[in-house]
Amino acid sequence: MYVIGTAGHVDHGKSTLVEALTGIDPDRLAEEKAREMTIDLGFAWLDLLAEGVAVAAESGLPAPAGTELSEVGVVDVPGHRDFIENMLAGVGGIDLALFVVAADEGVMPQTAEHLAILDLLEVSGGVIALTKTDLVTEPDWLELVTLDVSEAMSGTVLANAPIVPVSARTGAGLPALRRALAQQLLATPARPDTGRPRLSIDRVFSLPGFGTIVTGTLVGGSLRVGDAVEIHPAGLKARIRGLQTHRTRLDTARPGSRVAINLTGVNKEELQRGDVVAAPGLVRGTLLLDAVYRHLPEADAPLKHNSDVKLFLGAAEVLARTRILGAAQIAPGETGWLQLALRQPAATVRGDRFILRRPSPGATLGGGQVLDPHPGRRHRRFRPEVLARLQTLSQGTPADLLLQALSRMEPSTPAGVFKQSGLEKDAASAAWQELIDTQQVVLFEQQAMSRAGWERLRQRMLALVHEYHAQYPLRPGISREELRSRLQIPSPLLNALLSQCQATGDIDNSGSLVCAAGFAISFTPAQEAAIARLMAQFAQAGINSPSVKECKNALGEDVYYALVSLGQLQPLREDVVYTTPFYRELQAQLLAHLAAHGRINAAEMRDMFQTSRKYAIAWLEHLDELRLTRRVGDDRELIER
Repeated sequence: MYVIGTAGHVDHGKSTLVEALTGIDPDRLAEEKAREMTIDLGFAWLDLLAEGVAVAAESGLPAPAGTELSEVGVVDVPGHRDFIENMLAGVGGIDLALFVVAADEGVMPQTAEHLAILDLLEVSGGVIALTKTDLVTEPDWLELVTLDVSEAMSGTVLANAPIVPVSARTGAGLPALRRALAQQLLATPARPDTGRPRLSIDRVFSLPGFGTIVTGTLVGGSLRVGDAVEIHPAGLKARIRGLQTHRTRLDTARPGSRVAINLTGVNKEELQRGDVVAAPGLVRGTLLLDAVYRHLPEADAPLKHNSDVKLFLGAAEVLARTRILGAAQIAPGETGWLQLALRQPAATVRGDRFILRRPSPGATLGGGQVLDPHPGRRHRRFRPEVLARLQTLSQGTPADLLLQALSRMEPSTPAGVFKQSGLEKDAASAAWQELIDTQQVVLFEQQAMSRAGWERLRQRMLALVHEYHAQYPLRPGISREELRSRLQIPSPLLNALLSQCQATGDIDNSGSLVCAAGFAISFTPAQEAAIARLMAQFAQAGINSPSVKECKNALGEDVYYALVSLGQLQPLREDVVYTTPFYRELQAQLLAHLAAHGRINAAEMRDMFQTSRKYAIAWLEHLDELRLTRRVGDDRELIER
């Protein structure tokens, strides 16, 4: 399925030629017929199958199959300079240009501007129709005009396009033109079906009994009756009620075809030219995009930073402001990097081509290609890493593009990276495997990070652990949750990092605490002396140990908690604590007593150990907490195991 678009100066016979080729008058507005001038886009189609079969047979190529050449769409555009912006809404999705130059006038201002637009959009090729040859009476004039046209096309996408003299009025040259169109289309690759269907709306209307209908050129994938779709940039949801191509109802519309879509769930008033119909989750609106841009050599001034421009993207027209990156300005004929800040959201994907025009006085300035439709933030204009990233997006391999996308959104799932990169599924899958094979990505729990990003995060985590030790030398380590919070990463990623760092011997990771490998709490001589004095008090006091408050006063809170974490002190409750050896000894005595006598109460324990009720209650409640005993009335009894 292919689409041909006309181009050329006003009154050079584009619409007349389309009608002569197709039998369809593309001028559908009453005003167009009254003024005998195309104002808005017109549509038609033609059958080039017979010509394609003949050309294929002569050249030894396979004959065209199916509707490949039998249903070629035609978009007819206005040529008048006042309607150049309507022209831009129609040429974005064409496969081939039918470039029209009147033989009696030759190259004119809109001839040059339309040619520049086709060149900026990198239309794959075309055929030049030298129209109105019946008006040429001088024998040498046609040859001179042909040479003039050929020179004008030099260095553009139409440099090698065949030039065919025709007359729509007499029919002279029309068979040769049809044959040239078929030959060029046979050499044009068909639009691929990548499973990512989208259609830039160039017309919205409604019909009684049908409701809302939109038209455009379908790219990227197929659409089927019944499919759910989204319309962006507004994010409206709808469903396909019906499909037509060239007045023929379809169950499935293929990429590369002109399609009319009957939508349910949206009103005509909610849609406008430039909106994009797409499969759910495929496209979203943006107010900021990164691009590579070429300023026309014919431009009358450089493109400056913070210039107001009109952006033409697909069938959309949006006011924007330029942010030139890496340079003060972009001179005529030069290429540079742009970030475009849009006044209203537009829907686009990586790789889409665009045109910039000056709002007033109107003039085409240049054009380029979208590198990143969702950069996320405004760039610093001269940052080397920003320019390096744009270079990669512009010229990088599929693996480079995936790595670039991953680096900006990591951690992410492979599916998320594929979507962000804008690559086709097969190319993305192959490039992803290349990144895995060369160990440029790190995988964990169905997520991924770039190797560089992983290493930066690992080093940052280790630095945080060491900083924690320096700040709190008497604490055994930082809690996993505090570490995760400081790094601001999800738990699965922290777990993966800790596992690797433990395997490489960088950290000790036990329980809920993380410490650097080989880290040990150490005390100053003064602290050691205070600890020794306290331990002597414990030895002398026996069961009637110093309180927690007394311990903290003697040592300082940090040293006290360090001894607890080191297992040298064992708190029972907030005001009772023991040295660990004495704690174990006393616990064993209590359990032995219970095993022998079955029960014990607070009074019995107080008398047995010559202590106060405070310590007796603390011990009995502690055994309950350990689930070694249970309370029965005022007594405790062992829990059988």
